[in-house]
Amino acid sequence: AGTLGCHRSPAGMGGLMSWMGVRVDRRRLKESKDGLRVVTWNIAAINNNPFEYYTTVEQDLGYQQLMMAVQEFIDSPGIRDVPVSQVFTASMFGRLKGAMGALGWQGLEQVEEIWLRDFSRRPIVSGFLKDAEIGSKRLASMPDRLTNTINVADGTIICRPSVINNYRHEMRDLESWFQQWFHFMFRQSVSIKHKRGEVDSKKVCAMLQTIKRSKYPAVTEQEEAISIPLQTLTLAIFDATLVHIMNTCAGSTLNWHAIKMRLCDELVVNKQANVIRLLTAQPRYAQADVIFLQEVAGSFVEAFRADKQLSSRFKLLAPAAV
Repeated sequence: AGTLGCHRSPAGMGGLMSWMGVRVDRRRLKESKDGLRVVTWNIAAINNNPFEYYTTVEQDLGYQQLMMAVQEFIDSPGIRDVPVSQVFTASMFGRLKGAMGALGWQGLEQVEEIWLRDFSRRPIVSGFLKDAEIGSKRLASMPDRLTNTINVADGTIICRPSVINNYRHEMRDLESWFQQWFHFMFRQSVSIKHKRGEVDSKKVCAMLQTIKRSKYPAVTEQEEAISIPLQTLTLAIFDATLVHIMNTCAGSTLNWHAIKMRLCDELVVNKQANVIRLLTAQPRYAQADVIFLQEVAGSFVEAFRADKQLSSRFKLLAPAAV
């Protein structure tokens, strides 16, 4: 992701464009008497979580009811704050450990000890989701960033079986979720195109990276050494907990998967087209002199240039690597 600057006219742009590293002949610029109309928009192109922000949904489908139920679950779980082992079960952990062992991953004995003495006993909300230490150690966020949404070399996109992305298959219960999740992590191969153009094929689990103590000081030396299997376990518990909460809150009256797909279609699948449409149709953007766009996907540059209305009205200034 990167930051882009779009400007419509040269008037008043000398200082701004020089600051951005663009060479400008100031003598050829005429200052605007009305000043510059500047807007900014964080597109958040890298965020594919349909539930990241509270929104409004036409033909509600139970969205409001579902969101209120999830909020109440998180704020006041009460007896629903069950141990992790009731959601991510011992049999699930056993299968996970077996798959990690088959790959030759080191530190499985320590990870099993953490599971038995710590993680399995934690309440899912107060002891796991709300644990700031898991966040500071990036035990869930790091593997999520690497496996949430994968852009494959052939141009297709695959998603981890999770609540927080555009994964399109239903997860009606934890057993069906785990079957899909396990296959994705340990059986599915993906072809990834690297920055230099070479294509590398690997299992999804092989995309995980060591969490370095030098970058995240909250991580202990032992945790760094076992961070690959430890983050895999943490991610599995995280995804299982979210699926459990959604199924619990939806009950038999709401179809949370249908609500999620509706949100994904509006906010994720057609996101770039909607961004282009807003930039061309909304007066606050279309009539601006300068538009700053943040967290922009690399593909936006091509989409911008392909739109005749937008590309004829604005000049795009983008970093070499977006």
